[in-house]
Amino acid sequence: MPNLRITYDQDSDVAYLMLDSEAPQKVGESRICEEVGDPVQTILDMDELGRVTGIEIRDASSRLPERLLREAERSPPPKSNARL
Repeated sequence: MPNLRITYDQDSDVAYLMLDSEAPQKVGESRICEEVGDPVQTILDMDELGRVTGIEIRDASSRLPERLLREAERSPPPKSNARL
């Protein structure tokens, strides 16, 4: 099972799920996942081989379980490369 690290910035209401946080990661690109009828954006960060390394979730307090956000590290999420 990969090591999962979760950070949450309450001021911006953004959570970041870093997959396999013990392995060195370099984001090759970020992709915005568009949801039909939902203005909230979810961004996937991927390495040079196209593997997902992290997931940014905006409006996290309404999209993730409260317990998960309470237990998350309190730090700003990494900056994504996605063009908004």
